[in-house]
Amino acid sequence: MKKESQRISTFIHRWFKGPEKRIKWSEVYLAVAGKMHRLLVEGRRARSAARRLHQDLPITALGQMKLEPGDILYTPSSESTYYAGHMGIIGLDGKVYHVHPYGPVFADSLDWYITRFYEGDRFIVFRSRFNQAGVKAAQWVQDHYKQVKFYRLQTNLRSIERNYCSKFIYQAYQFTTGLDLWSRKFVKLNQGYIYPFRIERSPELEVLGTFYK
Repeated sequence: MKKESQRISTFIHRWFKGPEKRIKWSEVYLAVAGKMHRLLVEGRRARSAARRLHQDLPITALGQMKLEPGDILYTPSSESTYYAGHMGIIGLDGKVYHVHPYGPVFADSLDWYITRFYEGDRFIVFRSRFNQAGVKAAQWVQDHYKQVKFYRLQTNLRSIERNYCSKFIYQAYQFTTGLDLWSRKFVKLNQGYIYPFRIERSPELEVLGTFYK
C-alpha cells in the first residue's frame, strides 16, 4: 500500500509540474487501469482463493470420490478454460466426455482430465436429482460423441455435429429424459446458447462437492 501511495503521489506531482512535463494520456490510462485491476480483480481473486481453502477439498479427494454415469464436472471461468468455463460428463465407462476446441471431443480418464487445468482451478461436481436420468445421458454421450465434427458456438440446440461442452451435456439430458438443464424453456424454440454457468444454476442438479487443484 505504501508503494501504491508513492506511485499515485508521483503521478500527481508530475501532472501539475507544467505542460512541458505533463505525462502522456497513455500513462494516465495505465495508472488508472492498473489501480482498478488491483482493486477490483486481484483483491477479489485473493479473497476467493482464501475462502476456497476453507470450503473446497483438495483435488485428490475428487479422485477418491465414487462418480456415477451422468455426473457433471464443471470448472468455472479461468485462464485454462479461456475465461468461459468448461464441463464434462461421466460416461458408462467412467471416462470424462467433453467437447473441446482441440478435440472436437475427448474421452479422458479422470486423472488425465484434471491435468488439462491449471493449479488453482476449481471443480464442482453435479448429479441429476432424478433416478436413471444420469445413466441414460451417459449412454447417449457414448453413442453420439463421434457425431460431433466441429467445435462451434452454434444456436441450433438440435445440432450434434456442431457443438460445444455445455450444449453437448444439455443435449444428453434433453434428448433422453426431457430434462431442461437450462430451465428456460428454449426447447420449443430449439435456439439459444447454453453457457456452462447456466447449467451450474440448474435446479435439476445437486452439488456433490467442490474441489481445488
